[in-house]
Amino acid sequence: MAAPIYDTAPNSSHDLTDINLCEASTNFSQYTSSGGNLAIGAGTDFSMQGTNGVDAKITNNEKGYAYDNGTGITFGTGDHLFMWIFLATPGLSDTLALRGLTVAVGTGTTAWVKYHVEGNNTYGAAGRVGKCYVVDYSVRTSNTGSIPYRTINGTAGANPQYFGASANITAAVKSNNIAIDAFRYGTGAYLYNGESADPCTFSGFATVNDNSTYRWGILTGIGGTNYELQGKFVIGQNNAGTATLAYFDDSDINISVVDTVHSATDFSEFIIDHASTTCNWTNINITALGTNNPGKITVTSNDPTFDVVGGTFTGIGTTVLDSNSTIDGTTWRSCDTVTQGGSTIDAAIFETTASTTAALVADNANLVGATSACTFVGDGTTTPGHAVDLGSVTGGTVGSPTVITWYNELDNGANQATWAGSTQASTGGTQGTANDAVLINVAAGTYVKISVASGASIPTVQNTGTGNLEITANEVTLTITVKDIDTGSAIQDAMVYVTNSGETATYINKVETDVNGQVSHTTSLGSAQTLAGNVRAASPATKTYTKYYKTGTVAGTFSNTADTDITIQLIPDE
Repeated sequence: MAAPIYDTAPNSSHDLTDINLCEASTNFSQYTSSGGNLAIGAGTDFSMQGTNGVDAKITNNEKGYAYDNGTGITFGTGDHLFMWIFLATPGLSDTLALRGLTVAVGTGTTAWVKYHVEGNNTYGAAGRVGKCYVVDYSVRTSNTGSIPYRTINGTAGANPQYFGASANITAAVKSNNIAIDAFRYGTGAYLYNGESADPCTFSGFATVNDNSTYRWGILTGIGGTNYELQGKFVIGQNNAGTATLAYFDDSDINISVVDTVHSATDFSEFIIDHASTTCNWTNINITALGTNNPGKITVTSNDPTFDVVGGTFTGIGTTVLDSNSTIDGTTWRSCDTVTQGGSTIDAAIFETTASTTAALVADNANLVGATSACTFVGDGTTTPGHAVDLGSVTGGTVGSPTVITWYNELDNGANQATWAGSTQASTGGTQGTANDAVLINVAAGTYVKISVASGASIPTVQNTGTGNLEITANEVTLTITVKDIDTGSAIQDAMVYVTNSGETATYINKVETDVNGQVSHTTSLGSAQTLAGNVRAASPATKTYTKYYKTGTVAGTFSNTADTDITIQLIPDE
């Protein structure tokens, strides 16, 4: 496989289309003459991309200037404007509500939308004065009462032609204090290619992103292994959005999802695509800086390999996994719902979910915590919402229920009682409440058993269906495997009978072995039990096996804390 593609046209690792890189002030003009005319020029002082930025002096007034593209631009679905603006006098800007700094976009000299992006109450001592701002131009309504503030002038049309900025400066300044630099439109980063010896990485993309020749403003380095993301970060697609093989491997990275208040709510998103893509994340920490666009993680239905070890995701939106995803020791804190999608999840922590439905939607709960238990931490309140939604379950019958094994631990703080359940016999009909730890819909006529593993928390369960639900705890499984002593081959159809030594409990009552020579029984034990019993295979005329065997004896101990496997070797009776 080839090396990662970051910056080689036409195979660039982004889909941004340049509108103007601001190397000259051609076609820039003032769009409001309040307080006198602006002297607009190109200079190096405030340049963020390339050599120059287009700068001006705004003093003791509100003014703005913009580039006339000559014709309207049709943005594609999901496209946003990315614009670099530098304000050298942040302390003299008015408040955010009063248009301290705005991105101004429109279709005519009197048809504008001003998107309020900064003010003297947002910059702060550590605030950067040169930033790339993102705007969703499909939203063009006035909003003057709260964030996100927008001020409109006239009626801006759908295809913008004018692109600029304005500042409201409350005192006199001595020289140029504002600059517009490169502005583009698109959705974000698209990475493909790479191999185990030369993988795609966050740092590899960010290094090119931050090069002054490019300055895309997608994944920006803010020191060390810390980055800010605004837009898509797609692993396994080219910049046309076509699934394309990628190999990605990175570790020990901290990514903040920028609080882009003027973007779509699903603008920032990590997407992993292509069936043959491999994506390895080790100790990748992702934190949402706001709630409008908190960022999402989506593994597509092409089911790429997505291995995640460690890391903490804080405040992000939904996570959608698939069957080739493997999670080990990752924390979701104050995040929206995680959809299992058949993935394997171990040692994960789901803490104080932001979802009002469930922290985890599990379509195969037997793969959640099977190797190392997961932990679900509630917010300590009785707010409706479940730890896990098991969905709709069908297929079980009387005496042979569908078994879902629960391996996990529950902690709902001061209201642990809402999640601390107990065992119950098979019970039909709806039951439980919206505060219960587990949600399930057992279909009519279906029998389901939730088997709580040893050491796991017994959950409260809400069944919204009318089928039968049984809850057992600390169950262990006894498996008897029958083989030919000479060939080592499994013997199918051998009859197995197993009790405890006192014959007060029967575990396997004359059940025939399957194609693997096995029969099993799952139950709860108060203490380990000494086993007794026998195995017979003496009817070759009517069974799968072809010869007579001597009766075998079952012996051993059935553990009450772990599964027990016993192999019985039968001797041919010749």
